[in-house]
Amino acid sequence: MRPLFYLLLLANAIIFVLLQATQRFGGESDRMSQQVNAERLNLVDVFGKSPASENHSSKPVCIEIGDFNTQTVGSFEQQVAKLSSPPTAERRLVQAASSQLIFIPPQASEEAANRRLAQLRTLGFTDSAVIRDDSARRWGISLGLFTRTELADAHLEKLRVAGVSDARIGEYPLNTARYAIRVTLEDAESRDDLKALATKFGGLTLRACH
Repeated sequence: MRPLFYLLLLANAIIFVLLQATQRFGGESDRMSQQVNAERLNLVDVFGKSPASENHSSKPVCIEIGDFNTQTVGSFEQQVAKLSSPPTAERRLVQAASSQLIFIPPQASEEAANRRLAQLRTLGFTDSAVIRDDSARRWGISLGLFTRTELADAHLEKLRVAGVSDARIGEYPLNTARYAIRVTLEDAESRDDLKALATKFGGLTLRACH
């Protein structure tokens, strides 16, 4: 009987030790899980807010939003100016168009464009043509296409000297240049307003300024 008693006592002791070890390792596992979740909660997005600091995020944050084409960048700037607390928006060229077109804006009709073309040719600008494609420049006048900025500027100056004051330089092809907008946001409310506005345009990337 005495040997059996000692065997039972030893078995109970072993079981007790195993239970203690299981609880200890289980507790460590739970704590590690909590630490991983805590790291997730502390991740700060591009607007500088996290669940732990949302009520205290008054530090100004510089955000760059892009990329826009020539048409959408103007529309976005107009919408930013209409916000309740509009931030200062700074446009930055991200990618230039492959060429630059010197042109006169669209005339009222094809007939008006042809008359203006005749006037330009009498001034010696024979290398000009009416823009007839289905674009925002239709019925404008093309006065030259350049891949180098200095050549485009020189030709534009020649036109100005001749009295052609409405000639301008624009990208070619249309809407191929890409722009980004930089804004400095002072508070959480203005950040939320800008974020809501950016989602209306689609395909934009919000990133911290560098």
